[in-house]
Amino acid sequence: MSRPLTVFYTGEDKEKLLVVLLAAGLVFAVFLFFQRLPVDLSVPRPLEGDVRRHLISYTGLVSPRAPDSEDKIPLDLLESFVWESYTIKPGDSISKIAAARSISMDAIIASNSITNARRLRAGEVIRIPNMDGIPYTVKKGDTLSKISSAQGVPLEAILDANDIQNDFISPGTVIFIPGAKMKTEELKLALGELFIYPIRGRLTSPYGWRNDPISGVRRYHAALDLAAPTGTPIKAAMDGRIVTLGFNSVYGKYIIMSHSNGFQTLYAHMNATSVGQGAYVQQGAKIGEVGSTGYSTGPHLHFGIFKNGKAVNPLEFLNP
Repeated sequence: MSRPLTVFYTGEDKEKLLVVLLAAGLVFAVFLFFQRLPVDLSVPRPLEGDVRRHLISYTGLVSPRAPDSEDKIPLDLLESFVWESYTIKPGDSISKIAAARSISMDAIIASNSITNARRLRAGEVIRIPNMDGIPYTVKKGDTLSKISSAQGVPLEAILDANDIQNDFISPGTVIFIPGAKMKTEELKLALGELFIYPIRGRLTSPYGWRNDPISGVRRYHAALDLAAPTGTPIKAAMDGRIVTLGFNSVYGKYIIMSHSNGFQTLYAHMNATSVGQGAYVQQGAKIGEVGSTGYSTGPHLHFGIFKNGKAVNPLEFLNP
């Protein structure tokens, strides 16, 4: 009959066993400690809502998108370019017509080559674009890419508005540049806002035929006479350069200014001048004073506007 196996531990074996048991207990205790920690050591979950979108946008990795419920717009956002024919009605103005269609005045003025917005005639038919922009006549050497860069309008917008498939286009072709604007001076000219009144005086003689106040002879008066007290400051009606100043037996002390777009202005019968020849003067700056020098019946300013050397009616260009 066999006897049961008896294991005898020496003192050294007991020490080793005790070390093993202590090590195992320490590992188990550490395991239990981390199990109780309130920290989620798993893979981070995606951030929710706006915080997540802002972080994604900030990193530049992906364009942020709104949730599906916010991403659907029940509108047709692909606007097609079309022209509307419109018949001018009594009381109409460019500003009124533009405001009713939520477009700029530039779009209407440029599309109809309007040189004087104050001359709208009832019954006249104009064309109106359904979006902001201006027509452009293609010049020799132009490409749509060059036009796009010069006008600051995306090439795709020009292609879409004109239903063009490529960059080639023939000189003389008129295209519509969506979003483009008229030059500031051209717009002001068409609106009659290019020039300001050099003085605020009483209109004693308008532009056109009149009986001469001294001789009584019927003459053509190619300017406005604005009465004001002697010494009243005279202001430059527009930015420009003093090209001539002097004295004339008819106009007395006078100044002639040269402006952009072929315009010149004449200021006559002045009591004194306060600028020198060749000086560049800003609109509204003082250039002299009202007087009654030369062929004159009393203190006033003889004010004329000329286009390419020919007199034009100042009332058609002055900002009221």
